[in-house]
Amino acid sequence: MALTRIQVSRLIPGISKAVLFPLGFDAAPESRDPVGAPPNVAQSAVHVAALPQPAGVWLVDNDEAYRAIASAVTAAQTSISISQLAFDANFTVPSIADGVSTPFIDLLLSAASERGVRVRILLNATLLIDTLRPLRQFLATNSPECANLELRGVSCFPSLLHAKIVVVDSKTAFLVGSPFVNGYWDSRLHRPRDTARPMEELGGRPLHDVSVQVSGDPVRNIESFFEELWDVGLRRPPSVAKTLNASVSIDVTAPSGVLPSRSNGATEILRTIEREIANADSLIYLEQQYLSSRRVFAALRDALEREPGLEIIIVSNQNPDITAYAQWQLANFRTFGMIDHPRVGIFALWSAANDSGRLTVNQVFVHSKVVIVDDRCAMCGSANLDGVSLHSYGADFSGIGRRIFHNVRNIDVNLTVCGDDGCSQMSAKSLRHRLWSEHLGADAENMERPDGGWVGLWRESARRNVSSLRSGKAPKNGTFILPFVANSQPSRQLRELGVSEKSGSMELLYNPGSFERRFGLGWVRNMFL
Repeated sequence: MALTRIQVSRLIPGISKAVLFPLGFDAAPESRDPVGAPPNVAQSAVHVAALPQPAGVWLVDNDEAYRAIASAVTAAQTSISISQLAFDANFTVPSIADGVSTPFIDLLLSAASERGVRVRILLNATLLIDTLRPLRQFLATNSPECANLELRGVSCFPSLLHAKIVVVDSKTAFLVGSPFVNGYWDSRLHRPRDTARPMEELGGRPLHDVSVQVSGDPVRNIESFFEELWDVGLRRPPSVAKTLNASVSIDVTAPSGVLPSRSNGATEILRTIEREIANADSLIYLEQQYLSSRRVFAALRDALEREPGLEIIIVSNQNPDITAYAQWQLANFRTFGMIDHPRVGIFALWSAANDSGRLTVNQVFVHSKVVIVDDRCAMCGSANLDGVSLHSYGADFSGIGRRIFHNVRNIDVNLTVCGDDGCSQMSAKSLRHRLWSEHLGADAENMERPDGGWVGLWRESARRNVSSLRSGKAPKNGTFILPFVANSQPSRQLRELGVSEKSGSMELLYNPGSFERRFGLGWVRNMFL
């Protein structure tokens, strides 16, 4: 049904045609299973109980995160506020109750029209990524009048709105790792082949990510940040965020001239990361989509030189979706002495399964933005460890690119937890245990640091996985680590480890050719996701 009324605000700096959509939803969402919908994965359903004040829980992998968000949205009574880089109209979430895939927009429309919940969706709307326009068109075509759902777009090119936030009823907040796009769904199983993952996103690779759900005082700060983004173009005075205790902080990256409360821009996330790395004395664990910030690498090098017992474990992508990052990352590994350092271990995630007598293998795309220091401090949110998420996109370049993109930075938000402070579910140690249990296929909670150190333990796990693949068998843990190899072609990465496709006995699902690895157009759709 066509809209009977559309309100379009005046053009204001930072907001691209803020549109208030009178939309509605008269009936319960239809039971449907659109292309790209997650399967009914009942066995991995996550039931997130009401959290004490303050409290939180890490949400590992997007099946868990999307279920928790869907559950909160379904129970919303007063308000739902969403900030996203991308939100596709056909994005679906598995229901926490029955596992049936439901279009997320249907849940939002149901909340707005049936329960009178105020729903606000704020999207990046720049030349590179603009899902505001197609979502607006979808709603105009498919939904009747509803005054409770509003859409706005932030346009501050070349910077992007990269912060991914959901706040429900001012009581529960999520810092989400991934955009609301079907290709980013995956369960903890990370099956090498899954029809639920559209091939156009990341080549159909399994995807690993981390989000966080919080309640209590941090919600007010996250919501204040959202409110300022929502009204950024109106230049309203920002609401005053509550001062949090020393164990929890909400940090922001922002370009200058966008946020009234940070008119000169903000690099809070970088300052927090550099401070915590400088205080490290035993272990730094990084799980990162992009790792290209020279300032972060310099801090890591200085920490290694200062602390003779410090170990660093890095999990990242050998084939990032933006091809330039592969070279930037590798150059920094070499420049800052990480490749052959005895106390640094660099690894990639893979997935394998024995299917009808044939070994099927795939890379797992790491989308996480996790930093853990000494089991004392954990950071998670939307900020990659690259220039554009921390301080300056130009800092990742050399030559003219450094000048062109100087001080270009995205809008990002991170949560940092230091110490326990009664929130055992979201302590740094609990997050490390969950991630290591998934990657190593062992009970990390009961692991003791071996005599050879944590890096030695990871290298031994990777060695066993290589041995399994050489024998034509999938490692016991379906998702596993392999040593990071400085080669851009997945088949050659395996060959350098002594693993080859013998007589067609192994099928490598993601193995792009030379042109695609260097000039693939997929990065345009996935830019900075």
